[in-house]
Amino acid sequence: MMDRKNMHPEDIKCAIRKTGITVSSLGPLNGLADSSIRQALIRPNPSANRVIADYLGKSPHEIWPEWFAPDGTRLYLKKNNICDNARRSSKEGAA
Repeated sequence: MMDRKNMHPEDIKCAIRKTGITVSSLGPLNGLADSSIRQALIRPNPSANRVIADYLGKSPHEIWPEWFAPDGTRLYLKKNNICDNARRSSKEGAA
C-alpha cells in the first residue's frame, strides 16, 4: 500500500483562490465560521473539511488521506487514542 500524505495547506488555499474566492470567505458561504475553514487546513474538522473538499470537487480522502478513509469516515491515529486513554485514566484516578 502506498503511504499518502495530506495535500499541503498552501496548495489547498491556492486551489480555492484560483476559483476567485478566499479560504476565509468559503466558511460563511457554507454556514461555518471562517476560522473553522482555516483550522481545517491544519487539523481535522470533518464538517469544514467536507466543505473544502466539496468545493474543490474532491473527496476528503483525496485531500487528507491521513485523516479520512476512502469512504469519508474520520480516521483516528493510535497516538491520539493513547493520549485520550491516558487523560481518562488520570481523571478516573483523581475522582
